[in-house]
Amino acid sequence: MDLNLGIIGHSRSIKIINNIIDENFSDISYSNIKFENTTEISNLIKLIKIQESSLDALLFTGKIPYTIINAAMLSTLPWVYIRNDESQLLTALLKANIINNYDISNISIDSYNKESINKIYKNIGFDESKINIFIPSSDVFKGNIIESLESFHMENYYSNNVSCCITGLSSVYISLKEKNIPCIKLDPTLDIIKQTIRHLELKREAKINEKSQTVVISIEIDPINEFSLINENEYQMLLEKTNVTQEIYIFAQKIQATVVEVGLKQYLLFCTKSILETETQSFQNLDIISDVSKNTSSTISIGIGYGITVREAKYNAQKGMKKAKNSNGNMAFIVYNKKIIGPIVSTEKNIEDDNMIIDKKYNEIASKTNISINTIFKLHCLIDELKKKSFTSHELANHLEISPRSMNRIINKLELNGYSKIIGKKIISKAGRPSRIIKLMF
Repeated sequence: MDLNLGIIGHSRSIKIINNIIDENFSDISYSNIKFENTTEISNLIKLIKIQESSLDALLFTGKIPYTIINAAMLSTLPWVYIRNDESQLLTALLKANIINNYDISNISIDSYNKESINKIYKNIGFDESKINIFIPSSDVFKGNIIESLESFHMENYYSNNVSCCITGLSSVYISLKEKNIPCIKLDPTLDIIKQTIRHLELKREAKINEKSQTVVISIEIDPINEFSLINENEYQMLLEKTNVTQEIYIFAQKIQATVVEVGLKQYLLFCTKSILETETQSFQNLDIISDVSKNTSSTISIGIGYGITVREAKYNAQKGMKKAKNSNGNMAFIVYNKKIIGPIVSTEKNIEDDNMIIDKKYNEIASKTNISINTIFKLHCLIDELKKKSFTSHELANHLEISPRSMNRIINKLELNGYSKIIGKKIISKAGRPSRIIKLMF
């Protein structure tokens, strides 16, 4: 099948993909669209829109450029990005250890989560207790991600925490190499690019088939437990709804669906059968369920309705959603021809067990620090509402309405368990002692 791709990403990554396509895919032509840094977004979007009419699909060199552009524009073309799999990290670790003699038990890595990294290290025989891997927090994805990741790796290297860095971003790799910081780039392999292009072809085929059966997906946010601390703070409830909405729109872009928000907690997604089943691997990977569970404090009930008409599909979707809701949520049901298939649950392990604990993320910090869960929640609200993480101990005491001595005890417990650190001092009054500046790390 002849395919004209728009390849979007850093010029270094684009060159690698170009070489692989030239050597292995005679029926694929391409146009390169360089995306070197985040200040180029507006011009980049204009360029993509100009070239859209002559392209069949867009291929992003990685998840980060895909996510940035996905948040900034919509496109009628199928989109995919080259995913980071185990083989890429294993190859990078091999280069680091065998070729460069770096100690891979002390290393900083971006583009992978902790669970994936621990799994890979375990598979190659490392004892988890003997490795010291530094992974950036999700906060780096706010603002300028290139500068944030560069600072993350630099800080770890200059603090003698790591022997080298592994990054998925060419801009970060080039910058670190220029500073003579040992660094390995996660480059795509032939197998990964072949899988991605095959996936893109399937997506394009589904897009071309305009007569594909209509599918409606009904999603409703499950009620928050009545005892949850989130119910005590109106701002947190609004923020929680926003976070869930963001996950739903990301999923909608993936399956090329139109989203209609119905009331405060319900969403209707309209898409085609072929694209939905291709993207979810015939519903074996309905990742929206696990993404909402992992990235928010909520769960969702989903109904997937098939139908010859949109009306029939919508009716079936609502029926499936209500069944999921009545089954305590955090699952999906498929409804077609008066048949119900399900439940479809998260592929992530322990999601059900995690949800048995109300306010799990606050409870975990409270348990480790021996600080009350209400105090942890108040500090978390403070971070969200003031949009900052650094405070003087005097500020924190005032916000929590407790004595400076009590506040200092809380700060010491947080610092001892890695949830805060002292980053400076500030004189509050002429007569008083300097107040410590605390950075909260949760």
